[in-house]
Parts: sequence; structure tokens; C-alpha cells
Amino acid sequence: MIGQSSRLAVQGGEIVSHAPSRAHWIARALRVIASLAPPVVASVATLALAWQMRGTPLYWFDGILSPPGRPELYPSHWLTVGHAIVPVVFLISNLVNRRSGEHIAIMHVILSWAAAALMALVVLSEIAPQSADAGHIPGTRMAGAYLGAMMLGQLAGVFVFDRTRGVEWWRAPLYSALTASFLGVFLFYVIAFAGGDWIWLNRMSVDAGLKAAMSFALLVPYLVLRPVVRPLGGLGGY
Repeated sequence: MIGQSSRLAVQGGEIVSHAPSRAHWIARALRVIASLAPPVVASVATLALAWQMRGTPLYWFDGILSPPGRPELYPSHWLTVGHAIVPVVFLISNLVNRRSGEHIAIMHVILSWAAAALMALVVLSEIAPQSADAGHIPGTRMAGAYLGAMMLGQLAGVFVFDRTRGVEWWRAPLYSALTASFLGVFLFYVIAFAGGDWIWLNRMSVDAGLKAAMSFALLVPYLVLRPVVRPLGGLGGY
């Protein structure tokens, strides 16, 4: 007799299996991994570039988002090109969401930040301890705050994108990027700097303004890539 756990049935004198083929699930998993590999690599490369550019000052907001007559508070003293590069990861996740939907986009975000964290640990383990003492690398609180805040912000952006995609092509990528930017920036500065000098409030405002500007600017490459990155079946044609 054939038990229910074996999920077999006797049909026409032959034993027929109704269990999902293991090969089928393996092939499906491999397809998902293959589809996620390029955007994950692109996200990690973007974050690596942002890290490399952390020493290049950004002068866009000097005298605009700083108190008048206070050049010592100009954002270029701490704001770098790296800050402007980070929002590119939001563009990548939006394209993944457009192509494959919310669940795959969530997997992409988690894998990207996990890979970035692993790469950072490997790199930092090779840096001499005196580099940390000299302030050349972030402390544990700051690094943990950044990783957690930006990943949560990006996951929130994925949620917003999937619920605002529609006929007006710009809504989903813009609302998603703004959500990811504002939530990520707010969480990071509160977790990393709350309780310290008040200057972090000014920096949080400037960083949020920069990422908001980048959210609008990145609509251009999103528009250009829309004909290339088309949604899969069932996700709409927008």
C-alpha cells in the first residue's frame, strides 16, 4: 500500500508521482539566482564606488543649505561625491522591481547589502588598526546604523514602488526613491549621531536634500532603460 506521505497514486496499474520534481525547483532557483546576479553585482559595485569617492568633496550646497556667513559649516567639509552615488542603488532596485516584481526585488536588496557588508568586513580586516584610530574608517555604531538604515529604507522603497506602478511611469520610481532616501537618511543619522553635537541635524537635512535631488535626476536613466527592462508577464506593461 502506498502512504499519503509518498504522494503517489496508482493509475492504470502504474505508480505515478504527483510530487513536484526536484529538478524543477532546482532549475527555478538557478534561474532566480542568475537573474539576481547582475543587479546584485551592480549594487555592490555602486556602493564600492561610493566608498572610494568618500574623500571627494561635493560643493553643490555650499552657501545654499548652510547658515549664511558661516563657511565653516559648508556641507563640502563632510558631504562627498560618495553621498551622491549611493542613490544609484535605489535606481537598480527599482529596475529589478519593474522587471520581476516585489518579491524578487526584496531578495535583491537583502542579497546586495549582505554582499556589501561581507565585502566591507573583508576589506576592513586588511586595514591596519591605526587606520580606525585615525578616523579613516567608520566605527561600529556608524557602520551598523548605515547598513541597517539604508537597507530598511530601500525595502520600504520596494514596497512603495510595487503599489504605485501604473500608467504614469514616473510615479513608482520617484516615490520609491524618495521613500528610500528620506527613511534611510533619517534612521541613519538618528541611530548614528543622536545624543551628540547638534550639527548632525544640519547634516541630515543636507543629505536628505541631496538624495531627494538625485531621486529626480535618476528618473532620466530610468526612462531611458524602460524599453530595455520590460516587466515580466503579470506585472503590467508600464
